[in-house]
Parts: sequence; structure tokens; C-alpha cells
Amino acid sequence: MPQPIALPLVPAQLADLLLAPAADDNLLHQQLAAQVDPRDARRLMAAAHGIAADRLWAAA
Repeated sequence: MPQPIALPLVPAQLADLLLAPAADDNLLHQQLAAQVDPRDARRLMAAAHGIAADRLWAAA
């Protein structure tokens, strides 16, 4: 079984991962919650979603 990689703890870098074509939001959240406190993981994911939405809006 492959080892999970360490996810970045910077919302802008997480946004890059969320915008990837094969991104799985739930899997990213689970992996992030395994690295940090689940509450911190939710906060990081919320910030990353906001950044990703801003990028999509700007690209439209």
C-alpha cells in the first residue's frame, strides 16, 4: 500500500490541489485531518475552497 504524502498546509497550495482535474475533496480532507487537528483541517479546506472559487471566478 502506498504511503500517503504530506499535504501542504498553505491554503493557496491546497487550492491548487482542489483545482486539479481528478481532485477528490473528501480524500484531501481526510488526508489533511490525519496530518493536523480535524478542526484545523476544516479551516484550511474552507480557506482553500474560497481561494479556488476566486480563481475560477477570475478565469470565467
